[in-house]
Amino acid sequence: MRGRIPSDVPLRPDDLALLERVFAQVIPEHDTHPDELAMLLVRLFQDGIRDEQALLAAAERWFR
Repeated sequence: MRGRIPSDVPLRPDDLALLERVFAQVIPEHDTHPDELAMLLVRLFQDGIRDEQALLAAAERWFR
């Protein structure tokens, strides 16, 4: 994974719910470690991708 996850971007309960929904959609389709996917989603979110569909698309691209 490239770079560090910035720790100065807070995650609110709504943000975590969004990340959980995306995680639940991506994890069944890819043979990956759940912790890798979770870290990727948090990093993408903290890098500014905050839309559910955009997060889903970015995660899908990562695992292709």
